[in-house]
Amino acid sequence: MTELQARLDQLLKEAARVAVALDRADGTVVGIPHYSVIEARAHELGRRLSRTVQARHMGELASHATRSVKCPECGTRCEVVPRSRSVTSIDGPLDFDEPMGHCPRCRRGFFPPPGGAGP
Repeated sequence: MTELQARLDQLLKEAARVAVALDRADGTVVGIPHYSVIEARAHELGRRLSRTVQARHMGELASHATRSVKCPECGTRCEVVPRSRSVTSIDGPLDFDEPMGHCPRCRRGFFPPPGGAGP
């Protein structure tokens, strides 16, 4: 845990260094900016990180999904495949893969329940 926390701290410091350099390079921040500009840029970086972490968590959940599940309607064994999904979180839009089953007998799609095949 301590090693992982230290690595995260190091990566966050590096991300901040790069973000400040980018803000200067693209002209977003010129001279001595008002603090509200600094705060807004930091907040946007935090929102980007949040979306990246959310997508990563969802991807890991999908990667652990079972390969097949029973249709909740008729009980037919159905293949589960990842399906790209777009959502809007409190930090903005993000895309991730979500496990989805499709029953050829019922001709319906379904999302396997948590603990079974995915989120």
